[in-house]
Amino acid sequence: MTKAALNYEARRSYAVMVIATDPSGASDSIHVTINVTDVHDPVNITGDRSVRYAENGTGPVASYSAFDEEGHAIEWSLSGPDSDLFAIDGGALSFLEPPNYEHPESASTSSQLAARNVYRVTIRAAGGTRSVTVTVTDVDEAGTVSIDRPQPQVDRPLSASLLDEDNGVTDERWRWARSRDGRAWTDIEGAISAARTPTEVDVGMYLRASVNYSDIFGADKTASAVSANRVEAKTLFNDAPSFADQDEDEDTRYIDISRSVAENTTAGMPIGEPVSASDENEDVLFYELLDTPDLEDSDGRARFTIDSLSGQLRVGRPLGADPGQTEDEDSTSLVGEPAVPTGEDAGGADNSRYVLRVRATDPSTASATVNVIVTVTEVNEAPHFDEDAPTLLSVTEVTENGDPPVIRIEHGNARVDADTYAVTDQDEGDAIFPYEVSGPDSDDLAFNDAGVLSFLEDHEPDFEDRSSYSITIEAHSGEGERHLMSTLDVIIEVVDAEDPGGVVLSQRQPQVGIAIHAVAGDEDGGVVIKRWRWERSAEVTVNDRGIPSFECEDDPDTPGIDGVGGWTDIPGATAAVYTPTQADVSRCLRATAIYTDNIGNRNDEATGILEVPARDGHSDDTDRQGDSGFVNVAPVFPDQDFHTEGDQSDRTSREVAENTEAEQSIGQAVRALDDDDDLLIYTLGGADAESFSISRNTGQLMTKAELDYEDRSSYTVIVTVTDPFGATDSIVVTINVTDEDDPAVIRLK
Repeated sequence: MTKAALNYEARRSYAVMVIATDPSGASDSIHVTINVTDVHDPVNITGDRSVRYAENGTGPVASYSAFDEEGHAIEWSLSGPDSDLFAIDGGALSFLEPPNYEHPESASTSSQLAARNVYRVTIRAAGGTRSVTVTVTDVDEAGTVSIDRPQPQVDRPLSASLLDEDNGVTDERWRWARSRDGRAWTDIEGAISAARTPTEVDVGMYLRASVNYSDIFGADKTASAVSANRVEAKTLFNDAPSFADQDEDEDTRYIDISRSVAENTTAGMPIGEPVSASDENEDVLFYELLDTPDLEDSDGRARFTIDSLSGQLRVGRPLGADPGQTEDEDSTSLVGEPAVPTGEDAGGADNSRYVLRVRATDPSTASATVNVIVTVTEVNEAPHFDEDAPTLLSVTEVTENGDPPVIRIEHGNARVDADTYAVTDQDEGDAIFPYEVSGPDSDDLAFNDAGVLSFLEDHEPDFEDRSSYSITIEAHSGEGERHLMSTLDVIIEVVDAEDPGGVVLSQRQPQVGIAIHAVAGDEDGGVVIKRWRWERSAEVTVNDRGIPSFECEDDPDTPGIDGVGGWTDIPGATAAVYTPTQADVSRCLRATAIYTDNIGNRNDEATGILEVPARDGHSDDTDRQGDSGFVNVAPVFPDQDFHTEGDQSDRTSREVAENTEAEQSIGQAVRALDDDDDLLIYTLGGADAESFSISRNTGQLMTKAELDYEDRSSYTVIVTVTDPFGATDSIVVTINVTDEDDPAVIRLK
């Protein structure tokens, strides 16, 4: 048994010597090499679980490290409610876009957490996970001033405005100044409000609007802006700007133009050519988007923006164009000029056609307005998993006679069913194909006919064998050129269950005066024996036909004979070793271990029962030596080859076909003879013993794993047989692997 957990990466094998001693003091020994098999250990991710990060930052949020002792490459990934806002590269966690304290985007279901700028993400690497909470903190942001007209003109009002992201802006104190070269400034007397109308004195001068104010970070904040151009004199004869030369249908009484943009285009990208007006006076024009139902979505986010100097339309937020994906929730019904006739607007709720209104204004405030029809065009998109698709699952290991394993979401009670990994394809008509499983452990799991993620037969999870599985769920849609795939990495953690323990006894047939050794084991590990309890049963009699009244255990192969009852504790028998006495003759014996293991602190029990009642020698023994009892005859392996001259009882051979599955019998059992008809115990040793197993009661050799003739064609083991009195015999067994016709393997050069 192990005394502590062994680490394959630290040491792969150990050498011990096992010494067997019988009651007379005779002994034998064998060198045993214990090989530690490798299992995939989830890595331990180190780094801060809670991080405070200043808004508008562009550097890493935090750095994390993970070391895989098995030398596998570390692949980082993210999950959790806010994972789509972050990226991780080489362990460095960062925001995809600088976070804004005043406009948090946390996807937390708790509005309180979202309002406090709390973001939650789970970092994953090679089966390891680490939950991280990022709190975005407010910073003192500089305010900005804008002037509403790029070209100031005499007698045309100007207006300045302050924008400061920080809350609590108060005590605005404005001041205007003029400058001919933009370097030396002179304050304008009386110009102490946000609005000012230029006069003749300002002609040829730049104007500057400055403001002093307070916000939540303190007082005496300042910001200013300078006009884009010098003030020009008032024009007596002015022509208004016009969009007429861009009208796409001159037969209508209204002016409109069209633009198109592909769906999901990134925010900030331009939409076609600028919406530019012409002006006979070559005035500097100011462009703005007027308020229309299509300008903002239902959350108040701008779908579109415009450059005030060039008229370039840009994407305000990515837009969809797929059927059923409603973006334009409102029908577009515009009032005022230029009119949009019935049937020419966006009509009812639609998500691919938007009507905007752009106004161009010259310094004299003369303006022109045009309707812009923006069509969002469809592109082929991969199917996507629901945002709440779980990436961490759990399954309780299968125990003896346990129910089939049920995979659940994380460590809760919600079962993984056909809807857990529902995917959507926005492209109408693209069929979604059944899910597929890929990744490191794809040979162990699959989606069954009902669409439920399940373990394959003979691949049921065993915590003692491995503690987690890593798979990738694939969703496919479309055929031919339209075929696209999305993937989702999923970790399935195996939950340790209470495995039944067992007790192995050194005897099958108890004899008076011969010690019986009991050993308790449990797959859960960490077995600590608290106490032993030995019991004897009621007496088992045998009738004149040789049929016992009871059996030590119920045996379905002998109907009509029940298991014995009347079990009573044997006084003083509280150790792992018990030597039967005359009081035990014709009674069954059993040993029970009361112990704890790695699952909980409660008392576990495991019991081992000897197969037949205890006896004092053999009933048919006639050759007795005084008071010492009968003379025991040791078991022997008979001559194994009658066709070869000489005694061949010390060696034999067996054959097994290559690729034979595990736990299959190898030829006939290696059986010994015993003149006393003792119940014998068979054990396996030798250089290749670890590659095979043997039935303790019958001597039947079995495979542990498939064997490859091309890799190795012969193995040698030693089978040892022991009777209840400790007498032994051994035989060398050569196991020959026979060659089978393997299918050809095609390899690409």
